[in-house]
Amino acid sequence: MTVFYDTSRGLLLTLMVIIIVTVLVLLEKSFAPQVKYWGDFYPALLSFFIISTKIAIPLLLLWSICGLSPRSLGWVKGGLAQALWKGVVLAALMMTFMMFYQKYSSLMFHTPYQSTGERFLAQHVSIAATLIALSASLLNACGEEIIFRGMLLPVLSGYVGVVLALLIQSCIFTAYHFFPLQNSVLLFIMGIFFGIGYLWSGSLLTPVLAHLIENGVPALIFLIRILQSGHDRI
Repeated sequence: MTVFYDTSRGLLLTLMVIIIVTVLVLLEKSFAPQVKYWGDFYPALLSFFIISTKIAIPLLLLWSICGLSPRSLGWVKGGLAQALWKGVVLAALMMTFMMFYQKYSSLMFHTPYQSTGERFLAQHVSIAATLIALSASLLNACGEEIIFRGMLLPVLSGYVGVVLALLIQSCIFTAYHFFPLQNSVLLFIMGIFFGIGYLWSGSLLTPVLAHLIENGVPALIFLIRILQSGHDRI
């Protein structure tokens, strides 16, 4: 695995990003119950703002402070076509696993699996809030890949080797979401999938595309369900 920047400085900057992102997530969770009383539009807007900030931080550190370009992160290393088809294959494999996990994880946890999208649907939010939240989820897919596969995986690989780096970055990726255990197990495996996709193609574009598909397809289905359910408030 090629490390695209100085490991000692990269590790420090990566830890800074993880800490800042964690603080942002905690702030979102603290303020969300308060802004919810203003209407369902504002929690979605808060989430969009937090996620946008989480994307801006690694971009600032990697491309402005470190002077790294998208190419130096290995976005299309090995060719654009290879990165794209491997991203589609990775997404298909991952979503197949997700379907089985969501169906049978209740045997382990003794409770039906409920995704964050399903919980969001149960809140009967407006279309405007839904569009903002879904846009945020797509932005988040790109931001998380920059942080965890673009930054953390290459840096850790230079210190502890590829296998252990895969496990560590996936553990941090899981913890950063603050999800219940049943969801977190799936997130951990997804982090492994994304990391393997990056190693497989050598291109950050591969896990980014897979993550966008993984978030985008359920998001599209979710939006259709919102429209069909008659939630036409704006």
